[in-house]
Amino acid sequence: MDSSAAPDRPRGPSLPRAYAIRSERERLLEAMVRTAAARGYEAATVDEVVAMAGLPRAEFDALWPSKEACFLEAYDAVVDVLVAHVEAAYHSSSGPWPQRLDAGLGALLELLAAEADIARMAIVEVTAVGEDARLRYRGALDRFVGFLDAGREISPQGESLPADTARFAIGSVVAVIFDEVRAGRGPELPGKRRQLLVALLTPYLGAERAEAEARALGEA
Repeated sequence: MDSSAAPDRPRGPSLPRAYAIRSERERLLEAMVRTAAARGYEAATVDEVVAMAGLPRAEFDALWPSKEACFLEAYDAVVDVLVAHVEAAYHSSSGPWPQRLDAGLGALLELLAAEADIARMAIVEVTAVGEDARLRYRGALDRFVGFLDAGREISPQGESLPADTARFAIGSVVAVIFDEVRAGRGPELPGKRRQLLVALLTPYLGAERAEAEARALGEA
């Protein structure tokens, strides 16, 4: 259903098609994303969420026992969208692993740049919610490990690489993204693509080869 067929849809930029509004639950989840991004999780209130969704407070209370519960469900939905975008781009490339990884990274950065609310909510605000959110955040990062562990097959070090190599590489990239989004520079993230690709490739290929691969992909 497009926005023209749903006049009561919350105002603001539309979410990706995979996150289309289909029910009152989704309307409230989107409103949570938008409100947490605009106001910050701690300052956001349930009344603001239901007002943005254009629904009565009773609808919210029937679905979730707290603001945190709604936020966590919205976060899970957003992570599903992010992973799906990366996975689709990664597998659509028929090239070698560095090229596939670059495609997935590019898809992630483009989505975060285009959807400022998603970026703010999923990267920055989730860190302010509590222990349950931190556990989900770590679990979300783990969903990207498989894209990097494929690099073991072409790494000179292969299986001798530490078990947490992918997690360390992902952590370094997420730290850069966090700083950019928090500073309001989310739309500029695609400009960091080469730098971030080098950070992901280096543990597997070494600094010199990683730089060469990133440079070649940037010139392709």
